[in-house]
Amino acid sequence: MDKKTQIVFNLNNFLLGISNAIDYTSKEYLNVSLGHSKRVAYVSLMIANELKLSNEEKFDLCAYCLISNIGLYEAKKISEEFCLLNESYASKLPFLNSNHDILKYSHEKTDGSGIFALKDDEIPLFSQIISFVSTLDIKFDLSNNSIDNIEKINDFIKLNQGVLFKKEFAQYFLSYSKKTSFYLDLQNENEILFYIFSNLLDYSKVLNYDELLSITSIFANLESKNSQILLLLEKLLEYYDFEYKDKMTLLIAASLCKIGKFTVPSKILNKKDKLSKSEYEIIKAYPYYNKKFLSNIIGFNDISIWTSKVQERLNGEGYPYSYMAKDLSLKERILACIIIYDSLITNKSYRNSYSHKKVIDIMYKMSESGKIDLSIVKDFEKILE
Repeated sequence: MDKKTQIVFNLNNFLLGISNAIDYTSKEYLNVSLGHSKRVAYVSLMIANELKLSNEEKFDLCAYCLISNIGLYEAKKISEEFCLLNESYASKLPFLNSNHDILKYSHEKTDGSGIFALKDDEIPLFSQIISFVSTLDIKFDLSNNSIDNIEKINDFIKLNQGVLFKKEFAQYFLSYSKKTSFYLDLQNENEILFYIFSNLLDYSKVLNYDELLSITSIFANLESKNSQILLLLEKLLEYYDFEYKDKMTLLIAASLCKIGKFTVPSKILNKKDKLSKSEYEIIKAYPYYNKKFLSNIIGFNDISIWTSKVQERLNGEGYPYSYMAKDLSLKERILACIIIYDSLITNKSYRNSYSHKKVIDIMYKMSESGKIDLSIVKDFEKILE
């Protein structure tokens, strides 16, 4: 492995971090508690063990569970569009085996009442498992271990076994449900993670950084479909003549620099009127969540730090850490500036895009007040015109 051009990548390790962001979308649009994707993975792996699936199959199944709601940020609800978006994003990830249409059909029902009207074993096995577990968690919240909720879950399963889902899945779950520890574990993220890791072999692979960028680029436009941040930054980095690793890791950071915005309710992100103080505080927290979501991904230490500083300013007036100029490297200053530029040239729900000249004028004023680096603004004016 060449450390200057390659990185060790584990899909499930990566998706565990990303799933924390996706879960905020599930909370907003499906009214399910945080930890949804990990709960789905946990129970699905239990069923996979009952079915004696191979280690490779369990690895892939877990990965599908962790991103099973990735299309929800755009679709806003479970629908055909949502399922197709899920499949589109999944097709860009490096699974161990070529399992097609898993997420496309992950909301099908055994009786054909799902979105695409597939029945019984027309539905891929992984899709059936995910549909069964996610249905239970969305409908009942499996982290709620009240006696009343457990009884409702068991009654629902008994009523719908062989109708909405396989009888054998129902029997497996009903046997788990008899154990007090099962629901206690579902309330405990550490127990869930321990189970997941103890049931998955380490299928890491060596990727070139450009291969990793093709994966993380999935997330570059989720927050804003019109964002040009990667194209703009690549142009700048060619000018600065960064070495391959520095260039690619900064592009990867840029592709993930707004993932913390998954924590911000859409009504705040898309609000046309002036934000209230409390709403602004919610938005100001997003770089903190960038770091929280990315810091446990193997090889992402620098990337998580850079993304946590994207709203910092040289004069200490940024957020969420109020860093000063001495705390901000050239890479972090470039990343902060490119986010400003990209945001201002992009149409928003509350304003139209600005021209290159107008954006540069705004950025010059920001540099005059000590917020951003004047030399970088001059480079932007010349290179991005």
